[in-house]
Amino acid sequence: MGERSPRYLDVAVSLDDEISTLAPNSLLPTEHQLAKRFGVSRITVRGALDLLERNGRVTRLRGRGTTVSPAKITRHFSPLQSFEQDMASQGIAFSTEILSYVPVARTPDFICRHLALADDETAGCLSLLRSVSDRVVSHERRYYPPAIARKLVPEQIEGRDAAEVLEALVGQRIAMVDWESEIVAAPREVSAALGIAPRTLVLANTYGWRLADGTPGEAGVISYRIDHCKFRYRVSFDDGFHHGDTGPPGGI
Repeated sequence: MGERSPRYLDVAVSLDDEISTLAPNSLLPTEHQLAKRFGVSRITVRGALDLLERNGRVTRLRGRGTTVSPAKITRHFSPLQSFEQDMASQGIAFSTEILSYVPVARTPDFICRHLALADDETAGCLSLLRSVSDRVVSHERRYYPPAIARKLVPEQIEGRDAAEVLEALVGQRIAMVDWESEIVAAPREVSAALGIAPRTLVLANTYGWRLADGTPGEAGVISYRIDHCKFRYRVSFDDGFHHGDTGPPGGI
């Protein structure tokens, strides 16, 4: 006979089924009420709610209680396109908040490699947030080679596609993107910007853009809250896709 699952998991499963029938922002019963309903301690209920919160199913705010979270946004990685293009294609309104721009900033080694910079060379560093329905969904740290950084007006990115801003700035199209995804513990600065506990897991996309003439145009890291986002990659083998093919150039 198999071992019984921890009681808080049983409570979490039951609550998850109930949440599926409720509208976003619906208020759940209090911890005391839930403990009485399930015949468990408030510590057990709290464990179940913690799990549901980490999975993006509920939101817990002091003085407000526990509410049903809105559905996660879907971030499409095929065809490869920028955040702005992806949200626009789904009819989803979003906002962009510039946190900081440092035209001459110390640059991590992996960004130097993407931008073909010497180890001690600086780059422009832009930090921003993306929000949907007043919920922060991602943090972006974008780096620009010195010649581009000197000309960049970061406020333009608040109202335009970042890829289009770069292409207009350099007079070339983005011809290639090199990127990889990894689930990592968010660094302190990223977790603070996203409004999550330090070391919470996020999906981090590290990327580098190459321009039509082959020179680096931009590199960076985009960190997504996995409790607010889900990710989709879809390709049809009947559309002429072959192993090794890449999608069209674009942002991530």
